[in-house]
Amino acid sequence: NILYNQGKYEEAMQEYQKVLEIKLKSLGPYHSETAEIHHDIANVLDNQFKYREAMENYQKALEIFLKTLGPDHSETATTYNNIARVLQDQFKYREA
Repeated sequence: NILYNQGKYEEAMQEYQKVLEIKLKSLGPYHSETAEIHHDIANVLDNQFKYREAMENYQKALEIFLKTLGPDHSETATTYNNIARVLQDQFKYREA
């Protein structure tokens, strides 16, 4: 997302929320494309140091990726990695 890359996180979040609404209506809550938007939202929140909200969205993305793509898919692995990074940023090394 261009807005995200420009550091315009609030604007990016508004766009991602619109996309999430569309994906939920058209594809449902358990589709890999819906999970990708949760992941994108988590990235924005993470960059704003909103770790709790970021973690919630990463966890939701992970849940969907595990159900739709499986545990060995690259999107699943990336989400696990990002969850560990958020934990590490909060000095929660054992959990990471």
